[in-house]
Amino acid sequence: MDYIKYKTTLKASGDEYKKIVFWNRFVRNPVETILTWTPAAITIVLIVLGFLNTYLAVIYAACWAYPIYIFFFQFKSSVNYHLKNREASESAPCTITLMDSGILAEIPDYDKTLNYEWDSFTTIYKKFGYYMLFENSKMTVMLREADIPENQRNAASDFIKSHVDMNKCKVLF
Repeated sequence: MDYIKYKTTLKASGDEYKKIVFWNRFVRNPVETILTWTPAAITIVLIVLGFLNTYLAVIYAACWAYPIYIFFFQFKSSVNYHLKNREASESAPCTITLMDSGILAEIPDYDKTLNYEWDSFTTIYKKFGYYMLFENSKMTVMLREADIPENQRNAASDFIKSHVDMNKCKVLF
């Protein structure tokens, strides 16, 4: 097969987007999660060991309030801000063409054409119904599997695997 062509949007939106961003920020890169929850875990150990007084209780409360703030308020706020202020072309209808030379995204409503070369990808994940293609730490392309015609889904997966540089790109699906 020389190419696979289908209609979709360039990036996820709504709850799908929130789920993917949460995974990308806290699961795929667990450093922030570890750094956020380590002080809270240490407080549990200190309480079990008997280190508890009024002064320490205030510090412990702060150690627990910080990760809760990060996960439930700051994260939601930043995702909602990005969804509201991102480039409109990211959620506009587009045509994706998987070709030998790369991925072509045509967004006619914005007279925009984007071309992503296979050699530029360093990691590809298949999660939450999307192929997420990364260039180093930046998610460059999101291909929604449900938008690929059903009779071409397996071919699309094979096409992606056969066109990336497997010496340079980690394919995780």
